[in-house]
Amino acid sequence: MSDAFYRSFEDRFRGSRELVKCRLGIYLPFVESVKALYPDARAIDLGCGRGEWLELLLGTGIEAKGVDIDENMLSACRDTGLDVEIGSAVSYLQKLPDDSMAIVSAFHLIEHIPFIDLQILVQEALRVLKPAGLLILESPNSENIVVGTVGFYMDPTHQRPIPPPLLAFLPEYYGFGRTKILRLQEPAELLSSKNPSLADVFNGVSPDYAIVAQKNALPEELSVFSVCFGHEYGLTLGTLSAWYDEQLQAKINQAISIAEQAQAAVEHINKKNEQTLAAMQQAVAKLDAVSDSRSWRITALLRWIAFQLRLLKEHGPVMRIKALVKKCAKPLVSYAMSVVDSHPLCVAIARKFGVYEALRSAYFRMGPHILNTDNFASPSGADNTSTLQLGQRAQQIYNGLMDAIDQHKGRS
Repeated sequence: MSDAFYRSFEDRFRGSRELVKCRLGIYLPFVESVKALYPDARAIDLGCGRGEWLELLLGTGIEAKGVDIDENMLSACRDTGLDVEIGSAVSYLQKLPDDSMAIVSAFHLIEHIPFIDLQILVQEALRVLKPAGLLILESPNSENIVVGTVGFYMDPTHQRPIPPPLLAFLPEYYGFGRTKILRLQEPAELLSSKNPSLADVFNGVSPDYAIVAQKNALPEELSVFSVCFGHEYGLTLGTLSAWYDEQLQAKINQAISIAEQAQAAVEHINKKNEQTLAAMQQAVAKLDAVSDSRSWRITALLRWIAFQLRLLKEHGPVMRIKALVKKCAKPLVSYAMSVVDSHPLCVAIARKFGVYEALRSAYFRMGPHILNTDNFASPSGADNTSTLQLGQRAQQIYNGLMDAIDQHKGRS
């Protein structure tokens, strides 16, 4: 891989120097504890890259040196006056004397080297560290599903993800006194809201993590670091999943509660309907009892008179007289029409005296009828075999058509 490529790759995907220094600030409480224990502390940063960590250490008064195999990356360090050297991390570490360093660090280095080299690095770090000295190893966090399946493989020099429990086990196995896992760079709003979406479960776990391993020392020396090692850092997949499950269960419980309230409301409405139906049935039974009573039959005439008076008041005497005449005349006209229509000879006689059309017109004006066209004479004298049931208006239109046909036949 060309020198220029990886430098450009780091500049694009790792972030600016300011951003990286801001992220590394989480380790400063550990550094301050080291400084309190060893005022003249020295540190070595393996795979120092552009030197952001070296700048932070120098800012706290710790003498720091960096090692990297990429000369192009080291040029960025030299541009800012940092003490760096080209070389292999493990090889350089192996040349250092025992108990010579207060901090050994490697940020995003261990995923680039074979596991056997990582084992040697941890063993050598234990050797060169002072009592209570710190080994800091940071790497991408494969517990984050998106990082573990996509993000990790963005760097073509990565070999394989190293799960946090495995990396924490290495220092313990080789003799470090205690180890702390720090999960890093998770969204701050997710930590405060504790209200993750499904996307957050996949991508909200801390995308980076580190282990801070401490070499054994006297209890009073280790106590200086108690606060740092007692703090909890970042978000695990288990925590996010638990929050998501709690949130989902709360929504399910809310939906169940709403459904139960709706069911209770429906049952209440059904009960009210049953009560209303029972009351209606009782009312009908009472009406039936009233209509079957002797007093109801006795007062029938009075009720009819009252009804007629109300109609008279609503429609006036003229309309009521017309209605009475129509009611009385209708059966007579219907009977006369049925007699005339019963035989073609009767129809001919009625036409002869000019009363057929007037009788038929009166017949239709008095309401809907069923016309039997077997007996009803058409102007042409033809017999129709279909039976028509027409409304009043339709019959009037039909009557008008028949009259027009008769007039036309008469003129011709």
